[in-house]
Amino acid sequence: MDSLNDSCVSSKDINDGILQREESRYQRKGYGLIFAVLFTLFGFTVFPQLIQFRILSLLQNLQPQYIQMIMLISTHLLGFSLGNLGMYFIYEAKSPFFERYRTRQNQWPWDENPDEWQKKCKEVWKYNSINMTLGVLMCILDTQISPLLRNDIDTFPSLFEMTWQILFSMLIEDTCFYWTHRTLHSPKLYPIIHKKHHEFYTSVSYAAIYTHPIEYIFGNVIPVFVGSKILGSQMHIATLQLWLLFRIGETIDGHSGYEFSWSPYRLLPFSSSAESHNYHHSHNVGNYGSFFIFWDTIMGSNESYNSFIAKKYGKINKIKDNNKKE
Repeated sequence: MDSLNDSCVSSKDINDGILQREESRYQRKGYGLIFAVLFTLFGFTVFPQLIQFRILSLLQNLQPQYIQMIMLISTHLLGFSLGNLGMYFIYEAKSPFFERYRTRQNQWPWDENPDEWQKKCKEVWKYNSINMTLGVLMCILDTQISPLLRNDIDTFPSLFEMTWQILFSMLIEDTCFYWTHRTLHSPKLYPIIHKKHHEFYTSVSYAAIYTHPIEYIFGNVIPVFVGSKILGSQMHIATLQLWLLFRIGETIDGHSGYEFSWSPYRLLPFSSSAESHNYHHSHNVGNYGSFFIFWDTIMGSNESYNSFIAKKYGKINKIKDNNKKE
């Protein structure tokens, strides 16, 4: 494992590395930044319309608990299935257009050792199926024991309501995820629970929910719903559904091994990235947050990564300066 003490990077370099990472993150997007903004606007305008007029309108004759149950389960199953299906085609395409966004230039697990991957693939499907089934059961249980959210068309949320409640849920989820994730890295819990997820040295989208079932429940599912539990009836089921889609898409994107320039999940300043999470998998240290780097920065758990970034972009800048001089 890397440590800050092992590097010869000063605090100023590390702070510069954080700022350089933010600056470079936006610069690397290039024209992709425009598409990232457009995708975000599409998600917050078109999807709510589809939910309101195509989904909720069809379910209004059902009892409220069944409306919530159907919307949560369908989002859970379709989100992970379609997201990973899309990534499957990207992995198989091996197109230079996509490969230029790789966070690391090593081989994918299925290319590195095809025979071993066949065995691992069966285990991945096994654990992913178990966890998705657990997710479905938790959605059913939630509608039976917890107060229901609003699910009528008359009080359908405005764009402003959806936006602030999703941002609130992101901050709450990031806090819960950081502390559960960091706890799972403790010497006692890591070998028996979290080590399963870290069997992937190179992160891929299929590993997003390849976890021990206990981790999936307490580290993945529960943090996502804490925000909605706090808001209660202030939140509409449509907002929760959009938030779940956003979170599922983010974890698939974060584990994909690609830093896509058009990704809508990295628009906010000081957000996490696929690169930072890939570093977490390859070095098994720090970067415990999901959406943001706030807690990692406050607690100093991203020092190793910041040192790495400072050195990485320091070298890149030197190369650029030398090229300009030549």
